[in-house]
Amino acid sequence: MELPELDESAFRPLIEHLSKKNIAMNRYRKGVGDGRSQCFGLVRKRSMAPDLSRQSWLDPQLHYLLMKFALMYVPISFTSIQVNANYCCAQHKDKHNVGNSYIVGFGNYTGGELVLKNPDDKEYNIRHRPLLFNGSEIEHYTKEFTGNRWTIVFFTLEAPSRFPTTVKLSDYEAICVDGVWKIAWYRPGLPTTHLSKKDGLPHPLKGRRVKKNAEAAEIIEDGRLTAAQNLMLRFREPGE
Repeated sequence: MELPELDESAFRPLIEHLSKKNIAMNRYRKGVGDGRSQCFGLVRKRSMAPDLSRQSWLDPQLHYLLMKFALMYVPISFTSIQVNANYCCAQHKDKHNVGNSYIVGFGNYTGGELVLKNPDDKEYNIRHRPLLFNGSEIEHYTKEFTGNRWTIVFFTLEAPSRFPTTVKLSDYEAICVDGVWKIAWYRPGLPTTHLSKKDGLPHPLKGRRVKKNAEAAEIIEDGRLTAAQNLMLRFREPGE
């Protein structure tokens, strides 16, 4: 569903911020392609329940601007926000989304229409023109473009059945304290804490990395073998 076109002023704070700070590269969107595309809000964690993305506490001011934009213009509930910078996504479905997503583009660019296959290709000019669509059911992709193109996508994340969501996006709030942007973390019965680059949420792979390194340290090289053979043994999978 196409929504009314927004005035350019709606995007000025976002453009001003994004023009100064690059969105980090993402090389983990399999089937969609590498590019500057990061998720704010709640994200899935390996072997853990979904929780706040590290992108939100690495750039809490952008988190604030996204939430402010949503408060004014986004008519659907959501848990997460994908921010894309000059990202031309390949044809795909949003595997872990549920329900409708809200997408809108902005910046000084031409082209870059969003194409929905439903089942035939239908192009949408989303520059300042928000669109609601179910990305988990409809394949979609971006056409080529020139210029600087940003898109923001507000959506609801589907939690893994083994690790149901235990927090809400509203448990976290971006605030400015003495000129410094931080993420305030609210937990019932506990004092408010703050997330930052030095003090973020637990990393889902932190324990695994320590364990892997510990196992590697216990390997004793066989003096009868060459260095190359010992190296092969070091990285051999269990049971090989």
